[in-house]
Amino acid sequence: MKDSVTNITLPTVRQSLEVVRNQIGAWRKRRRCRTRIPEVLWQAAADLCGEHSIFEVSRALRLNYNDLRNRVQRSRDRGLAIGQEPDVGFVKLDLGTPIISSECLVEMEAANGSKMRMSFRGVLRDVDPVELSRAFWRQGR
Repeated sequence: MKDSVTNITLPTVRQSLEVVRNQIGAWRKRRRCRTRIPEVLWQAAADLCGEHSIFEVSRALRLNYNDLRNRVQRSRDRGLAIGQEPDVGFVKLDLGTPIISSECLVEMEAANGSKMRMSFRGVLRDVDPVELSRAFWRQGR
């Protein structure tokens, strides 16, 4: 697979520092003044940080240390090891902050003498006590 802008071969196996250094050197010779480094080269440099330190890679490839560190950190923040495909077999659901469990007791008595007692413990997720109360009061009419 080739990048249409730079004609750089995308890595198919983990590349050595020397190979990436040669690719970046070739790009630097062909580039126009003040153009950005192609994403393919940044990714190849970030992939090397799985085997070498960020400092070693940035120094050997003459890249900005902070820019490289930020790219590596973003890859790690996405939960991916450098060069690893995302695992779509697991989806994390954020259910918000957990609610402290509580206990509640509600007793009701209608004018016709019918009584209702509701006792709840823990977090209410499947039961709506307000709707149960409305049904009780409608029943007593």
